[in-house]
Amino acid sequence: WEGNEADSFASLVTGIKVQNVNIIGKGTLDGNADPTTWWFKAKEKRIAWRPRTLFLNACKNIIVEGITLKNSPSWTIHPLMSSDLKFVNLSIQNPFDAPNTDALDPESCKNVLILGNTFSVGDDCIAIKSGKIDISKKNPVSSENIHIRNCNMQFGHGAVVLGSEMSSGIKSIFIERCVFNSTDRGLRVKTRRGRGSKGIIDEIHMKNIKMDKVMTPFAINSFYYCDADGK
Repeated sequence: WEGNEADSFASLVTGIKVQNVNIIGKGTLDGNADPTTWWFKAKEKRIAWRPRTLFLNACKNIIVEGITLKNSPSWTIHPLMSSDLKFVNLSIQNPFDAPNTDALDPESCKNVLILGNTFSVGDDCIAIKSGKIDISKKNPVSSENIHIRNCNMQFGHGAVVLGSEMSSGIKSIFIERCVFNSTDRGLRVKTRRGRGSKGIIDEIHMKNIKMDKVMTPFAINSFYYCDADGK
């Protein structure tokens, strides 16, 4: 759960140690969250933490293509410690005020293609992560070789974000031919003291990006305030 080992409710679609799976079509995965259910008191743990809509843990060779995902209880798509992933031509729609409803958060993942997607969400559109400090001490896995191309970020706190859970490092990120429209930030890096000595960021490449009505094109914050290690 958000970079820590913690109890959370099962996601609408969950894959654990699965390989060679394709989810392709024109249907909709609706998390059915609203302000009276999962988005109510979102920072309080009620039995367990909020579920995601699609969760992939230790998976390999997965394609998710063409579908719409909306009204996620928390992060919409969360691949964790997985590799060889493709997310193509997706539409992810969460209300602008839905808490922590990131569109796509690859965490400690390698060889990821994010292509031709449209995101409009209540938090970050894409947030690349690699765990908090306790995870990095036990099993440090960086996020590497992630390609983001031809995507349209229509609304979100950040279009492409690194962190804030990044204790195992992030490197070789390629962002090109994307439109950032009305996001609070374009490229955002957020971390803080206490996120681990392995949290090195390197080789972040951006080119051919159009930003329209983006309040801050680039933001780097090394004192991001959140969670117990943020006190």
